[in-house]
Amino acid sequence: MKKLFLLSIILVCSLNVLAQIKVQFNTINGYGNNLYIDNLTIGNRFNTDVAAVGILNIKKDTSYLVGNNPITIAPQVSFINLGRNNIASAFTVTMLVNEVGYSSNKSITSLNAGQSTVVTFDNLTIQPGQIMNFNVTANLSGDQNTANNTITQYTLYLPGFQRNVLLEEWTSSTCGPCAANNPTIDAFIAARFDSIVAIKYHMNWPAPGNDPMYLYNPTQANDRRNYYGVNAVPHVIMDGVVNPEYPYSNPPSLPNAFYPRKSVGTPISLSVINTRLPGDTIQADVTLQVSTQLPAGQYYLRVHAIERHIHYNSAPGTNGETDFYDVFRRAYPNSTGTPIPTAPGTYNFTFKYPLDMAVWVDSMIYTAVFVQNDANKEVLNAAKSRNYVAENYVNNGFDQPTILKPIVAFDFIQSNRDYLVENPTSVLSNFFYYELFDGQFPSPGWTINNPDGGITFAQYQGANGPSFGGTKSVKMDFYSYSSTGQNDFLYSGLYSGLNEVDSLKFDWAYAQYSSAYVDRLIVKLSTDGGATYPHTIFDKSGAQLATAPNTTSAFVPTSSQWSTFSYALSQIIPVELTAFSAEANGLDVDLRWSTATEVNNYGFEIQRKSQDDFITVGFVKGKGTTTEKQNYNFIDKELVEGSYTYRLKQIDYSGAYHYSDEVEVDVTGPKVFFIEQNYPNPFNPSTMIRFNLAVNSKVSLKIYNIIGEEVAELINGKMNAGRQDVEFNASNLNSGIFIYKLEAIGEDGSSFVAAKKMTLVK
Repeated sequence: MKKLFLLSIILVCSLNVLAQIKVQFNTINGYGNNLYIDNLTIGNRFNTDVAAVGILNIKKDTSYLVGNNPITIAPQVSFINLGRNNIASAFTVTMLVNEVGYSSNKSITSLNAGQSTVVTFDNLTIQPGQIMNFNVTANLSGDQNTANNTITQYTLYLPGFQRNVLLEEWTSSTCGPCAANNPTIDAFIAARFDSIVAIKYHMNWPAPGNDPMYLYNPTQANDRRNYYGVNAVPHVIMDGVVNPEYPYSNPPSLPNAFYPRKSVGTPISLSVINTRLPGDTIQADVTLQVSTQLPAGQYYLRVHAIERHIHYNSAPGTNGETDFYDVFRRAYPNSTGTPIPTAPGTYNFTFKYPLDMAVWVDSMIYTAVFVQNDANKEVLNAAKSRNYVAENYVNNGFDQPTILKPIVAFDFIQSNRDYLVENPTSVLSNFFYYELFDGQFPSPGWTINNPDGGITFAQYQGANGPSFGGTKSVKMDFYSYSSTGQNDFLYSGLYSGLNEVDSLKFDWAYAQYSSAYVDRLIVKLSTDGGATYPHTIFDKSGAQLATAPNTTSAFVPTSSQWSTFSYALSQIIPVELTAFSAEANGLDVDLRWSTATEVNNYGFEIQRKSQDDFITVGFVKGKGTTTEKQNYNFIDKELVEGSYTYRLKQIDYSGAYHYSDEVEVDVTGPKVFFIEQNYPNPFNPSTMIRFNLAVNSKVSLKIYNIIGEEVAELINGKMNAGRQDVEFNASNLNSGIFIYKLEAIGEDGSSFVAAKKMTLVK
């Protein structure tokens, strides 16, 4: 047998590893006080960098108008200085909508670092059914990151309907804060009775829990409470998705939640008419009109009997309240409701229910209806059979449906973010990603995991972190979250092209309720695309988490009550490959390399130079653990006598790759029999089996199942010496483990038998 001779060269190399990162925010509820998160950035901030943030008053994708009338809007666009330097000289910004021949240019005189501004462009007339592609550009000379200078937005307005806002409240006659907040809530509803559908669910807490309106129908009251995960009273939700800021007696609280929803158009028109039938029966006739095909969802029509006003001569509970409005009585046919069609058309539904004359005041009973998408809990529209405030009904309380009023409305359900175009593409040497939480929440690529279905991460209007301008942040309402010990998760999108000189930053604000209530925030990073989150970079709770003094009021931070956290990615993305060598070992080639660590390492392709380029001849998967040296005994089946050059191609989890220096190996090699592991493995349904024959041979290649039964014969005959590739197609077999066995008898009398396992996964 001939020997292999080796010339081995060890070369040291240093790589700037380009990685991808995902961020996990994990909160653990202690029923304390509110936590806010804002302005997540990853990468290197440029010195001069203006970004076009987005269009504020014209939403993306499909929106709805009332009727077919065109509307005129002066588009408003937000721009931000993401750079480190102040911009003192004026620059222009441009908006184009080519489909309608629209062009408008404006000027920004100056913009300090981190500051945002809103530019109002010239009036734009929008026609129903007209597709518009907006193009907005910031034209700053010397901008170092032009990738985020321009944003594009697709918008289509369709004919739709006016929205009535559903206001649901959970309250109790034994709740002191309810008595303090309900007068404001009731007055707000009364002043907007023609456009609000109000439903009050009474609960059995706090102690003694003897609210008679709860005890009348506890099962269905709890159904609606559990639907949202409400665990505190008073609690208000509008249209299923908007949580007004507590306390509701604060003047901006309810208007700030109501008016943005009121201006949201909808593809659904809804009305209900009550008719009194003989035998004290109510017939509720519901008319539902769908203007366009509804997006995929789980849509239900829900029908509730409501008592407008209940008066007690003496307070039924401990909080002193004697008058209660818009009290929930029963849901028909049940709490789930009735599925509705999603295709365009007009649909009629009829529900009949008895008046409980022993308890209800019949002249105060009306029917409230609403359509809700259980996929995201958004209410598309609501209506009621009573549309005036007066306590005494005309015609015993049964009247006509609301007459729709033509108002301008924006946006129904958005498939993408409102307007923030974050995560801009940049050059490989300098990435800068940012999420300011001022757009749709969660942004595309971001997800929320809310295991208990209760309170979780939500966007908040009115508190903004100090790093960048804006008006919104992310809030975790620990203050209202009584289910202690619950974990909630907010996951970022995927940030690629990062290296050890980059850093991650975010703003946070928190105040304790008291030392008895301990909330916690944990932030972890993933370098494998979100499969695992092994790197804990932030873990604070209680007083350590606090950025402001304790308060027993619901915490809303001022501008000075924030902190900023910074983390250098070099702690998890160090230099990877540091040395590489190759040397002969009998018939094989031994590869050796050193790495500073194995984090972020998917593995190494083994490459051999062929003519003027390298080809991949093997692969070694990364171990994912810290190591100083790795050895790999590699059989290169194509070697014949000669000189060869090897290198490693290191691949990180983002798909980026980096090469070691080249190592030359001189070999002379014998002719040998061998068989390789099939590739791919596992496979579905085909895989390749490669083997080598030292001499011309009679060959048998068969496939067996795990209990030794033959299932296929691939070769049975003579074959020439050299490398052979045979395809195995298992489309007629079920998933499982199989054995492939090679038997070869050479013309020179030599023989070879070998078997390997392979896995079929269908």
